[in-house]
Amino acid sequence: MMNSIKIILSGFSVSMRQWRVAAIVYFIQLCLALTLGMQVFDVLQASIGHSLEINKLLAQYDHTVLTDFLKVHGASITPLIGQLRWLLLAWLLFSVFLNAGLLFCMSAESESKKSVTQAFWLGGATYFFPFLKINLIFLLLALAWAAMICLPLAAFFEPSLQYFSSEKYFVWIAMALLMVFLTGLAVLFIWSVISRLLKIKTGTTVPKNVKHAWQILWVNKRGFVGLLTGFVGLQIMLIIAYWLIEAFTGMTSAALILLLFIVQQVFVFLRIQLRQMMYASVERLL
Repeated sequence: MMNSIKIILSGFSVSMRQWRVAAIVYFIQLCLALTLGMQVFDVLQASIGHSLEINKLLAQYDHTVLTDFLKVHGASITPLIGQLRWLLLAWLLFSVFLNAGLLFCMSAESESKKSVTQAFWLGGATYFFPFLKINLIFLLLALAWAAMICLPLAAFFEPSLQYFSSEKYFVWIAMALLMVFLTGLAVLFIWSVISRLLKIKTGTTVPKNVKHAWQILWVNKRGFVGLLTGFVGLQIMLIIAYWLIEAFTGMTSAALILLLFIVQQVFVFLRIQLRQMMYASVERLL
């Protein structure tokens, strides 16, 4: 446990030194979000921007207002939903590049004579296509894992309503399977990070990297579980802190909405740095 804490603190030190890289990633993510956000704003401004009904959403969520809005202005929202698939594809490609740059900075942090920002762009360009292959492999593994969990659950749903005396038993089973599903996704995430770091370190083929990464993960599973537990805890603390700030400030005025937006952006930046910490910590366990 103490070793995991030391490694996490070492990763924190690296992420603090490489804050410029986090700023670059944040700026690119913000531009992608604004691409869709500005279109949504234009649609809402043209359709409901002058309606008094929108004021009801400032105090709290109102399902009736949203339902009526979709009925009246659904035709305006449909093109945005259609564009979402292209935005997701663009995000997949950009995320491959961004993570390639971040991981290269972690791997070459002590060896590269270039500046950190130069290393980021170099790593993103050099390892884009190998990392895209790795991402697709683990995307397929994640889909297979989801099918293994969800298909039996769906098949079990209707019989369970007749077999159990209450729906609560099915809910508890579903919650347990959800925890198993999330645990599997966490393992796949760590496995993919190790695979990409090995690609940078060894330069071998993608299948060999994936196989070797699983061997490393299995041999040192206690160390990686300790890291994962620590970073999950940090993520939960970050989410709770954001919820408390949101509950305290509320969204009852334009000034508070602006304040909460700024707080959101700070938390987005911190989550990028948490990702840097995770990558640096995993690299030190290899």
